[in-house]
Amino acid sequence: MKLFKSIFTVPMLALALAGGCSNSGKPPESPPENNPAPSQNNPSTPSAPTGTVTNRTEQVGDVAYKMYLQENANGTNRKGIVLFGSGNSEDDPTTGSLDGALENNAASELAKAGYVAAVVAYRDEPAVKVDDDWNRNCEMLATDMSQVADRIIATVGGGLSRNRVVTGGVSYASYALLTNIGGSNTLADPRGVLATCGATQDLNPKIPIYSLNCSPNPEGDFNGQALIEKIPNPKVKSDSGFFADTTCNSHCGGNTNAWTAKLVERVQLWLP
Repeated sequence: MKLFKSIFTVPMLALALAGGCSNSGKPPESPPENNPAPSQNNPSTPSAPTGTVTNRTEQVGDVAYKMYLQENANGTNRKGIVLFGSGNSEDDPTTGSLDGALENNAASELAKAGYVAAVVAYRDEPAVKVDDDWNRNCEMLATDMSQVADRIIATVGGGLSRNRVVTGGVSYASYALLTNIGGSNTLADPRGVLATCGATQDLNPKIPIYSLNCSPNPEGDFNGQALIEKIPNPKVKSDSGFFADTTCNSHCGGNTNAWTAKLVERVQLWLP
């Protein structure tokens, strides 16, 4: 199936939260925080993890990843697995970065909260000349995420399965994941996608989305409330959400700690 490339105009999609082009588009008319799925808004509070968080870089095949975790697996520190991909050039993506500020900050905080989290250095991808090249690269990135998820489950997962996995991206990786989950089954079984400063025109995702963007922003159609409202599957839609940050108006221009808190909050909702 041919996927629909998202249309966006940021020439170099950020590797971390940083200033970008401003935009005068209108912010959402409803409150900026949207957490549909009321049945999950008050999950039971698990015991607090008590271990020390460590991080290390590992490799599976051609893909490196930096993993944050509490080493000794137990019921409080193997709540789920969260994977992040970095920003990049949309036209000729190089190997994903392991050094992005938001990705590493969120991974560290998630590990403190009892998850295994990793930043994935997805493979160097070919230059994009036509839409099919974009779709191919989205599938490459999804395959790398899937491979890392399986390796972490096998090595330190403590009995976790793929339905306890959340994937996520900043900028380029966010756009790529949003495209991929609309037309591919490679990441159709994880719990959801954390889409930070990204957008898509493919509006039939197989799994829930959490969209996090500045408001207004230059991301293009569709992100935030507009994206969630257009999801046709009622179950996926009710389990999705968004946060429109009115303190910034650029590409990935939010505060790293504030956005980390939002990402951790969503993971805890999806994987209590």
